[in-house]
Amino acid sequence: MDNISAAGNYHLSNNSSVQLEGKLQSNKVSSGEMDKLKEACNDFEAIFIKQMLDSMKKTINYSDLSKRNMGEEIFDDMLYDEYAKKMSGTAGLGIGNMMFQQLSRQLPSDIL
Repeated sequence: MDNISAAGNYHLSNNSSVQLEGKLQSNKVSSGEMDKLKEACNDFEAIFIKQMLDSMKKTINYSDLSKRNMGEEIFDDMLYDEYAKKMSGTAGLGIGNMMFQQLSRQLPSDIL
């Protein structure tokens, strides 16, 4: 059973998640479309994490002894992109999964 916590957070029970996956796999929605939706949700999670890491990076105080050049800034940005991708897959934040479950519920009723 789905429930809402006292803090207002929505929790999807394991049983509901399994039922939803079963319905989506057994109906007209192609697995390619569902894979695209899942990938888009995971990409959104990576972008969210990247924004968080960028905000954290702004708090670093660099010394005046060594000047940072544009190459270092580009490398850092690319490195943080990769950190965000890796974290979205392994950190277990669940933002992408929650988005996928919510968006897949909004599919037309004839599909479900």
